[in-house]
Amino acid sequence: MVRHTLRSAVAAAKLAHVAIHDLRHTFGVHCAQAGVPLARLQKLMGHASPIMTMRYVKHAPESYFAEDAARLAASIEGVASARGGTSPEGGARGVLRLV
Repeated sequence: MVRHTLRSAVAAAKLAHVAIHDLRHTFGVHCAQAGVPLARLQKLMGHASPIMTMRYVKHAPESYFAEDAARLAASIEGVASARGGTSPEGGARGVLRLV
């Protein structure tokens, strides 16, 4: 039933060969592009190893890396601020500065 429906949709869209696995790959790529964390994507895809899931992460836009770094820096600053510590240079202790 699923294969018949897929074949009908592929024919109606006038596409070349499309397999069910192509839909799975497209799902993984869209999850990666949407910023779904690697561990969650691994579980959604049913992969035993994160190495297999990394094939989809390479499709994530570069802008996510800057956003993730900023989120990490904010988290570290929040922890340092909560502890009330400062370094001899006057900055928060343990803060990762990204330039």
